[in-house]
Amino acid sequence: MTHKPVFLLGLLLGVFGADTDNTESVRVMLGDPVTLHTDLSTVRRDDHIVWVFGPDSPHNQIAELMKWSYMLSIYVSGKMPFRDALQLNHQTGSLTIKNTRSEHSGPYTLTMTHDRKTSRKRFDVVVHAPLSVPIISADSSQNSSTASERSAGPACVLMCSVTNASRATLSFFKGSDLVSSVSGSDSSGSLSLPLDVEYDDGNRYSCVVNNSISNHSTLLNISDLCQPPPAASDDSLLFCLLLIPVALTVTAVILCVWRKHRKTEEEEPDENC
Repeated sequence: MTHKPVFLLGLLLGVFGADTDNTESVRVMLGDPVTLHTDLSTVRRDDHIVWVFGPDSPHNQIAELMKWSYMLSIYVSGKMPFRDALQLNHQTGSLTIKNTRSEHSGPYTLTMTHDRKTSRKRFDVVVHAPLSVPIISADSSQNSSTASERSAGPACVLMCSVTNASRATLSFFKGSDLVSSVSGSDSSGSLSLPLDVEYDDGNRYSCVVNNSISNHSTLLNISDLCQPPPAASDDSLLFCLLLIPVALTVTAVILCVWRKHRKTEEEEPDENC
């Protein structure tokens, strides 16, 4: 016989005394199944098992199992967000979410009563979206500065970005050493992290995104992303170097003409004499 029995959790806790609390952290990839275990090998006679999602209240009950001598009463919620997603094991009372979605993240409370003794176990479930591979690009807004402005700052500014980064951490590493990192919240959809490098930096850099169940990394090739611009100061110096011999030549010519002209004037007779 299968029906929804009256929820007796509050009464059972009040009558049968204190419970013992512990919390288990559960991480699962979006779309994968996850099972919350009761740790029972088999449901015993007079066992009462209750599953609650969210605040521990009768209104948040999502599954229940009660066993008597010859009868077993089972209830599984058909309401959203658990419609067609829950499966209750009749032998152990463990609860399986068959196709996890982001709405299934949250606290779950298991209450088990047997022989007038009540125990309680809590699960903190987090459903992670698949992480994308981080992308490293040159930050054009920072790298478009003039040569004079660059002389006072980093030669090249890079940006590492990643999407689907809720509950994830984005980090830059130099070899195995952490350079900088930023973490996403439950609601953040993307993360970005800048990195300042010199054009001739020979270190090995990588950008890594990770959460509690997966990670991706991208290696940085500085020569591909950071092309040193023509140095205006070098061009000016080259121009000056080329101009010096020209100026010296012109000066020499002028002196030569002036001396020749003066010598000619000295050799001509004075008509007034």
